[in-house]
Order: sequence, then structure tokens, then C-alpha cells
Amino acid sequence: MEKSNYCDEYINHMAEIRSLSTLSLDGIHNAEDYSIRLRENFTRIGLLASDNRRFLDTTLFPLLHSAAHLSDAETDSMDGFCEKLLDAEELDNLDPIITVMVAERLLNDAVEKGEFLSQIRKSDLCLSALYTLMNITGRITEYPEIAMEFRKKGFELGAFFLSLRQRDRLASIPDEEIRELILTNSRFISAFFENLCGDPEENSNDLVILEESLAIGRDPSYRKLVPELDWDCYEFRVLSYFAIAPDYHNARGFTQEQLYLICDRTEELWNLWHENPQKYAAFESEKYLCILLIRNRYLAGKLSEEDYLREMLSLYEKRVSTDYEMSGIAENILIPTEILCVLENRRLTEADKILLSDFYTNIVNYAFLMPNSGIFSYMLEYISNFLQHFIEIPEGIQFEEIMLDLLAAMHPPTYVHSRMVAQLTSCICGHLIDLCPDLFTGIFDLATEEEVKQSRSQLIHFACNAALCHDAGKLFIIDTVFVYGRKLEDMEFNLIKTHPKMGAEFLRRYPSTASYAEIALGHHKWFDNSRGYPEEFDTSKSKLKTIIDIVCCADCLDAATDTIGRSYSRGKTLDDFIEELKTGSGTRYAPWLVDLFSRKEVRDDIVFLLEKSRERNYRNTYHLLKNVHDESRTAGGKETES
Repeated sequence: MEKSNYCDEYINHMAEIRSLSTLSLDGIHNAEDYSIRLRENFTRIGLLASDNRRFLDTTLFPLLHSAAHLSDAETDSMDGFCEKLLDAEELDNLDPIITVMVAERLLNDAVEKGEFLSQIRKSDLCLSALYTLMNITGRITEYPEIAMEFRKKGFELGAFFLSLRQRDRLASIPDEEIRELILTNSRFISAFFENLCGDPEENSNDLVILEESLAIGRDPSYRKLVPELDWDCYEFRVLSYFAIAPDYHNARGFTQEQLYLICDRTEELWNLWHENPQKYAAFESEKYLCILLIRNRYLAGKLSEEDYLREMLSLYEKRVSTDYEMSGIAENILIPTEILCVLENRRLTEADKILLSDFYTNIVNYAFLMPNSGIFSYMLEYISNFLQHFIEIPEGIQFEEIMLDLLAAMHPPTYVHSRMVAQLTSCICGHLIDLCPDLFTGIFDLATEEEVKQSRSQLIHFACNAALCHDAGKLFIIDTVFVYGRKLEDMEFNLIKTHPKMGAEFLRRYPSTASYAEIALGHHKWFDNSRGYPEEFDTSKSKLKTIIDIVCCADCLDAATDTIGRSYSRGKTLDDFIEELKTGSGTRYAPWLVDLFSRKEVRDDIVFLLEKSRERNYRNTYHLLKNVHDESRTAGGKETES
């Protein structure tokens, strides 16, 4: 791996793939152009991914998995590669799994060689990469053990840095740059406590670390040890960790006394920022700090609930709806989420419902207008938190609607896939009711074949809507779904496998979608339950077994034959898929599917959907995206004129 240009090429390829997979409407004038550009983009992605796989398989992975020590040249090359992945400023979280794999290989090599100073440097790289993965996996609330794996590794490295920051031990380290790394990372360990809800001991540990960090920053003897460190910035960062600690509405469960301390430190942060706005604006915006200050004053009891809502709404009204910097994302998504946390615990007034409707419309539009840039993962973190606190308005915006809109905005291929699966499900369901109505008895307590036939429209409508929602859980892992630049690593595939359970959990929350939860939960299970995920769900015990099997078939059929949104891999023909049905009949697929697909009327309908409807769905997606963009430009023009 001596040739660093291969590393640079890989990074450039991943950056280009990220850009190509989140298609911008710039230069696209109609739906035909949109479909053509999608095909071109994914064809290009396929070529880039092939080059990436070659680099990984022939150059990087052999080094990562080798038992031999790395040479100095290999260490330098991998070190530079890791730093470039971490510092890809225009594209956050460019390839966190590969970053962690490289960082851990470098760290293990340094430890085995007994190179202590190198161990500290490699631990610094590893800590940053682990934090990114902890954040990504932390969205998967139904599988907290995934994030915990990276959190524990972070804590282990944090303990290492904390042991080194003792004054005498720090003084014994001759390299001042290494001392700076130690102090920076022993402060940064606080970030690994994020989202640890309901653990008083961990909350206390977090605050103790931060208090000690603050004391170090104000201790002249430490300042002498690292005179080149920007100690004002150091203190600002420590105070920032205090300010973000409670999370949404004190989700972590800090005591009232601890909340008083956090509020006091947030006040200090606010005052420090205003002592030198020009300097500290590079770290945090005034608007974001204002959100944290209002939150922590409220949690500490210094603001009433009504004053808290009033001040948050006042900030929200001043937001810039086209600001996609970190502070803009906070204004446009964090503030509504903060307010949702209050409203979810009380009966909604009519004014509340109007407010929520405005929030939802604005957030969806904000997501649709998101530029093709590197803020995707950061924004997804806020979107995930917003969905965690979403309140359905029975006579207004419901979960299914906002889920589909956000899918369309953040990953059009998954949105089109959901539409296709719904249409294929409707088609298969209708034909199956006509031919084998007995398979539907028991659903909706329908006791006879005649009752099933009489409820044909109701059954098809239900199956269609359930299919629309089958991938709701993918909203939380979209940045993993579009890892097109290489094969998925085991951890990433494990993340993908969480989406049925995540989707089912969210669908169950709302009366409008609760009945679809089992379909979402089971759509990746084999007919005979021998394989698929989640393992613990037995579809044979569900009254909705037939619809689950239909959606499973429709899901596989669309994924296998898509040649637009998945043209980085060659799609199968319908005949290929029918052969797959025959091979998997009675195991992967329901046995009645083979006979169903052999019928001309069924095949004709399926062919039409695959050849015409998918293209139509992509065209409709283009019009959906373009309408939002056009409305935004019109609104912007009116604001300018006024």
C-alpha cells in the first residue's frame, strides 16, 4: 500500500458515488432527463464500485487481515488514508466502517510493537472513527447493543486517555503535541455518554469527567505543560459538552441538582461565546447555543413550560429555511423536535395541531431541498430524533404520509421501491383472492371464502398500504442503504437487517399504521421460517401470513428486476425471477406463487408493472421533487419582493 494515489482514488470514488446517488435536479428539465440521469449515474456508480472493490480486495484488506507487522511505509500510507477519510470535510461520514477497520489495525500494530507514542496517536484516530459509528448505529433504537459495541470500545480508549492526563504522567511525556492529544481526547470521551438514558451512575461519571476537564483547563500548571494549546477553545469545548448532555427533554435522566449545574455551565458557555463572537462562531453558532440555553434553563426550572415554548417558537420563526449548515439544521429540525417533546405529554389543542402541521410541512420541504452535499448523515441524525417524537394528527398528517415523503426526499430509489412493492402487492393480492380466497380466511375475522370475495377491495387496499410502509425502518439507516461503493461489511449488513423490526416498532405507535406492523416485521422472512430476519418472528403464527408472503414476493421481485435505481448491478428478467420462485417454492417462497405466476393474466399484469409502472413512478418522483423546488423558488421570490 505504498502508493497513496490508490487511497486518494478510493476516497475520490466514494465522494463521487455519494454525489451520484443523491441526484440533484440541477440541469434536469423534465422527467425523461431525470430517468436518463439516474441510469447514467448508477451505471457510473457500478464502474467506480468495481474499481473500489479491486483496491480493497488486492491492497487494503490483505494488509488489514495480515498477521505480520506493518512496515513503516505501510503504516504511513494507512495513517494518511485514515486521516483523509476522517477529514473529508465536504462529505461527513464518508466511509466510517473502513475508517474504523484501518484505525484499529494501526492501533493494534502500534500496541504489539510497543510503540507507546504511536499508540496514543492511533488511539486518537480510532476514537473519532468509533464515535461516528456509535452515532450512526445509535439511531437503531430496537437494537441498542449495536451502538453499545462501539460505545464500549470508545470508553476503553477514553479510560486510556484519562489515565494519561494525570499531571505527573502527562509531564513525563516528552512530546507536547502528544500531550495536547491526551487532553483533547480525555475531554472528548464525554461524547460517548450521549444517549445513555436512565443510567444515574453513567450520568454522574460524565459530569465528573467534565468537571475535572474544566478544572484542568483553568489550572496554570497544566497550561505550562501544553503552552501551545488554545486553552480558551479547550474550555469552550468542555462547556459545550455540558450544554448538550441532557439531550431532548432530559432523556438521559439527570437529577435536578445535576441540571442546575448543567444550566450554570451553559450560561458560562453563552457568556464565553459573547466575549469573542468572531472566534467562537467557528465552533458553534449563536443560534444553536441559544437553543441549548433555553432548553437547559427550562430543565433547571428557570423557565416555565409556556415561556420555554414561547422562546423556542420565537427562535423558530427567525430561522432561515434554506440554511443547511449545522446551525440551520438545528433551527429547522431540532426546535420542532424540542417542542414535540412537550406536546407529546399533553392533550393537543386545535392551535397545537395547526402548529404541528406547519412543522411537518416545513421539515418535509426542508428535506426535499437538501443540497447534494456532505451534511446527509448529520441531517439524518436530526430527522431520526424528530421521528422518535412524531405526533400523529388523526385528521391531518399521519405517519405513513410523512414517512413516505421523507423517503422520497432523502432516497428516491427506496421511495420508488416502496411504491413498486405496493403496486405489485395489489396485483398479486387481487389475483390470489380470485383464485384462492381460502388463503385469506382469518384476516379481518373473515370466516368464509364468500366473505373474502366480498371484502376483496378492503383486503387489497390494506395489503397495498402495508406494502407502502414495509421499508419504514430504512429511514433510520438510509446512509447505510446507499453504500454503493463496495460490498457491505458484516456490521453494515447487520444494520440493514434491523429495518423490519425498526419499521414495525414505529408503525405500531400510530392507530393509522399499527395494523401494518406485522407485515413490515415479516417481509424478509422465508415462507417456511427457516431463514430471514428477524429470527424471533414466526410468520406462521400470524393471521396476516398470506399478505406477509405476498409482500415478501413483491419486495424480492422489484429488487431483483430494477434496472433504474439499482443499475449498478444487472437486474434479472421476470423469467429469471420465476425460476427463482420455482427453486424456492415451499422454502423461501409460498408454494402457490408458482402456479399464480404461470397464469397469463397474472404475468401480463406483472410485466406491465415492471416495464411501465416503474418508469412512471420515477417520473412521478421527479415531479414531486420539482414541485417542491419550484414552490421554494416562488416563495423566495415573494420574500425578496416584499
